[in-house]
Amino acid sequence: MPARENPPRYLSDSLGVLWLWSGLQPALTAPAESLQLLAQIGVPSALQAPLFYAASTWDVILGVCCLTPLTRGRALWWLQAATVAIYTLIVAWRLPAAWLHPFAPLVKNLPILALICFLARRNP
Repeated sequence: MPARENPPRYLSDSLGVLWLWSGLQPALTAPAESLQLLAQIGVPSALQAPLFYAASTWDVILGVCCLTPLTRGRALWWLQAATVAIYTLIVAWRLPAAWLHPFAPLVKNLPILALICFLARRNP
């Protein structure tokens, strides 16, 4: 049986950029809107800022790990898949109108999950 080739580096790099952007952009340019979304999903006001900054930090950590060869292993990909699934389920449940958003933020998570699962299967 032939050995599997490593996936192209641009696949993990593109996920790294996505995670970095997802963590940094809201914190730097849209904290008020982000906190408002947390309020809409029912997060108590005292927990909104800590949860927002924790999620932003988590996204940045995932991004850095995608860009760091030593951390790109199966555990990283499954952590990302779990994170995308959790984010998607929360938004789908608490903000169902997001399914009808013209830019399809929830639907875009499907190919992202597919890519993450591909990388998980292709990496040790």
